[in-house]
Amino acid sequence: MSIERRDLLPGPSATQWSGIALWGGGAWIVGTIGGAICAATIVRQSGNIDPVTFAFMLLFAGGLAVLTFGVWMMNRKAKREVDAGYTTMAQGYYNVERRHSPTGVIMRAAGEPALTREQWERAMQSVRAYKESQKH
Repeated sequence: MSIERRDLLPGPSATQWSGIALWGGGAWIVGTIGGAICAATIVRQSGNIDPVTFAFMLLFAGGLAVLTFGVWMMNRKAKREVDAGYTTMAQGYYNVERRHSPTGVIMRAAGEPALTREQWERAMQSVRAYKESQKH
């Protein structure tokens, strides 16, 4: 199996930033739901913001901040990747090659459509083979 790989730009890839944004979005949703439930029950009944409600408010604000920053950085890095002739994103940017983040293994050639399930599985076999070759 021939494995083609190329270097990636330094720092987290667009795909890695999208993962950070996803975690922020999850925290934001939990903070929103938890804060709303606490506001409708504990705060409404006591008239005071208790530590649990305050924690949900912090989770809401922190999650929203991480989500916003992660999406901004993802878009910024995606543009830099495309300018460098590749993408690490699974969808879009079909005019450039897709590289696996963080190995740099080429998963799809430039100008090709999105990977089918079978093509993705073959590409991931190449990624695993590359990782295994780096252990020795």
